[in-house]
Amino acid sequence: MASSQRRLLQAVDAAVRACRPVALRYFRAPGLRVERKADRSPVTPADRAVEARLRRALQRIAPGESILGEEFGRSGRRGDSYWTIDPIDGTRAFSRGLPSWGIMLGRVERGRATLGLVDFPAVDTTIGVAPGVRAFDRVGRRTHPLPRARAVASLGDAVIFHGGLRWWRPTPFARGFARVAQASYLERAYGDCYGYLWALRGAADAVLDYGVKPWDLVPLAALAAATGRVLTDFSGRPSFNGPETIMGHPTLVRRIARMLRGGRRARP
Repeated sequence: MASSQRRLLQAVDAAVRACRPVALRYFRAPGLRVERKADRSPVTPADRAVEARLRRALQRIAPGESILGEEFGRSGRRGDSYWTIDPIDGTRAFSRGLPSWGIMLGRVERGRATLGLVDFPAVDTTIGVAPGVRAFDRVGRRTHPLPRARAVASLGDAVIFHGGLRWWRPTPFARGFARVAQASYLERAYGDCYGYLWALRGAADAVLDYGVKPWDLVPLAALAAATGRVLTDFSGRPSFNGPETIMGHPTLVRRIARMLRGGRRARP
């Protein structure tokens, strides 16, 4: 089982790395075309080209299996096992030449996130995990294991990352979020998968997000579970469906979830 999962991870790792030149061809390219989707989120030709390439690769690696991607929706047979693709997580950053974007690929088996791979082409970094394969952090040709989550004594000792204040203001959790930020040792807006990279390396103790989708979260749920962390919704229930999420050490996540709920305002 472990050897087959290792081979599967190696195959999808190679497929994602093969997408690097595709994405980098558009990154910082003069005249990059940025369009708006129906939900007003941005999309570029790189998003569509990378997802199309990864879909073809997955159809070879796992023929007939369902794929859920940000740009082209769901394909293949439906069930509780499927792949997720976020071709350019951080399209806004990508479109402005910032290096914090990544290519995300995940796998759900029988309702559980089991495989996660996040590649950061602009900084030559990949993190990944699969059943029987220790979560790794590869920079260039050097690979290290990702550290286990550390427990913090209180929120006042914790470093908190989040996606940015603008995403919280219209939510019922804005007041709770302000309380969490105020109580923490340090809070910073490291958006998209880049913040999770540094949290999984141990530089931050929790990441809070609002407005996220399954393709943003499935790889992170697999990486969290493999490193002693949890990824939950604001009720504290394990979830990779969004639109809300907290990732961190279980004790800290429970504390943050209580504060967020405690500051919740009623919807008009």
